[in-house]
Amino acid sequence: MSDDMEIWARAIIEQNQRWLMAYFLSSTGNPIVAEDLCQDVFVAALKGRDRFDSSRPFGAWLRGIARNVLLMHYRSAGKAPINLGDKLLHVLDEITEDYEKDAADPEHEEIALGGLRDCMKKLSERARTLLSLKYGKHMRSKEISERMDMKATAVDMAISRGRKALKECMEKKGVVRV
Repeated sequence: MSDDMEIWARAIIEQNQRWLMAYFLSSTGNPIVAEDLCQDVFVAALKGRDRFDSSRPFGAWLRGIARNVLLMHYRSAGKAPINLGDKLLHVLDEITEDYEKDAADPEHEEIALGGLRDCMKKLSERARTLLSLKYGKHMRSKEISERMDMKATAVDMAISRGRKALKECMEKKGVVRV
């Protein structure tokens, strides 16, 4: 893969993976299938990049590819798609479009990171440490429990409470939507 294509591929994936996963997960109910379908969209977008009309929104083009990939998935699997109904599909499209705009907006990321830092400061020292070990250092609960002299179940419970507190704080700041 040429450097130019590699940069294009990474940009597509970084800016669109989360909302595509949400789209496919809500449509299939299966995270493994959703991940496979995301990759199919990225491959199709890369192969068809010369057909992209730069005067039109990129996200809309990618959502069109996603719809086609989803329909092909259901046809080849011989399954009927989850019937979400036209109104629900329209709402899903709107939510996906909003999420895509947020993901592509560099200011949104800075605002979200600032909000996350503020919310982390509101947690107890122990909760911050546990979350940092879990998500910053990518440690397992057992490793954290040994390091913090806690039971693994207590670590999991404290991390769960910390995540919930962060989510609520971020929602109050308007940085994260439910």
